[in-house]
Amino acid sequence: MKNLAADAQLKCWIRSQHLVCSGTNFIFETVDHSLIERFEACLNVAGGQIITVKVMGNWPMGPRRCFKILRATAQVPKPLFSHIVNYWASHGSMHTRYSEISQ
Repeated sequence: MKNLAADAQLKCWIRSQHLVCSGTNFIFETVDHSLIERFEACLNVAGGQIITVKVMGNWPMGPRRCFKILRATAQVPKPLFSHIVNYWASHGSMHTRYSEISQ
């Protein structure tokens, strides 16, 4: 994945409230494990890395169905971090789309 594609994907996740900034780390939440792998691929392009992946709760999808909410915490190098944090500050949210469930 090229730098521009990784940058565009990170921005997309910021707009969709999957990715938020928390101090000097990024928090990525999803119900799809393959998105965690794509997030890791984007970080690898920029020299970042995932620190932890945890199950944060269940997202109900009907009377007998639910999905596990996965939270990845990542460190990102300073140049990309500054650029993405600035984008997050103007286009992002303080909470992910699953924040109410994963508390």
